[in-house]
Amino acid sequence: MLQRRDLFKGLCATAVAPVLGSAATQAIAMPWQDKWSLSAIHLTALDLPPEKLAVEAHKAGYDAIGIRINPISKGSVSYPYKAGSKELRSFKSLLADLGMRVNGVDGFALNSNTDPTQFAGIFETCGELGIKSLCICGDAPDKPKFAAMFAKMCEMAKPYGFRIDLEFMAWRTIGTLEQAYELVKMADCSNGTIAVDSLHLYRSGGTAADLDKIPARYLGDIHLCDAVKNPPIDRKLIAQVRAGKANLDSTSGTPKGFEGLVNEARLGRLLPGDGELPLVDFMRHMPKSCAIGVEVPVPGLAPETVLKLSYEHSIRVLNKL
Repeated sequence: MLQRRDLFKGLCATAVAPVLGSAATQAIAMPWQDKWSLSAIHLTALDLPPEKLAVEAHKAGYDAIGIRINPISKGSVSYPYKAGSKELRSFKSLLADLGMRVNGVDGFALNSNTDPTQFAGIFETCGELGIKSLCICGDAPDKPKFAAMFAKMCEMAKPYGFRIDLEFMAWRTIGTLEQAYELVKMADCSNGTIAVDSLHLYRSGGTAADLDKIPARYLGDIHLCDAVKNPPIDRKLIAQVRAGKANLDSTSGTPKGFEGLVNEARLGRLLPGDGELPLVDFMRHMPKSCAIGVEVPVPGLAPETVLKLSYEHSIRVLNKL
């Protein structure tokens, strides 16, 4: 934590003043901004600690960030904070100086046997940060048991005022929009919603029209990125996922045949507008209450460059609404 404290000092002393006059404060309001906010999800620049991410995202034009507060898998990158700590207070002070906020947190791959009480400290931290949503993904071989676990997480989140967003991914047993809806509906919590990732929606065979079949109160945030039209996977596997016959379990690793899909999600996403996904149609079918999180890691480019490009490309797409 010493290195992060040093980073705080450097950022607060030298970066905040010039950043406050950046493109973010000079941007002309667009019609879509009356409906949605735009945040940079941590995967876009995961090498940057949250403090640096906030500064660079602000420079790029974003008004919020999402942070990886918990490791998605053992040994993976995350940036934990302890509620009430000096580091967390310093981070909040930096956010206030920048006029930025943390919209959401992620890093939770769960299953039917997960005990959510292990995250009590993280929930307290999230409450102190004032987040809007905590995003989870996972596997539900036992649907009622997973729904009960999800409901417990929602109950834990309520005192802190944030939602639990369930994200579906085609290589998991919760692989489609419909499968995620079944579980959040089963849990029946006012703060239990679905995170819609544009890549995962398209790769799981979903369409913009499918979003209309889900009551708006169950739709949380949308994660924005682009991709080529043809999937890096046998379409027969996707058909099996949609039919609930894929017999998946990703708790012990990537299921056979889905490696290309996983690699694309982690390293092969395209900047919004550079691919062939119907992003504008997706957005037109999302509720005004959702936030837009841009999630586009681009290997080979500096994270600061990726943040700038991802914001610019996202604006071009959103201005078509």
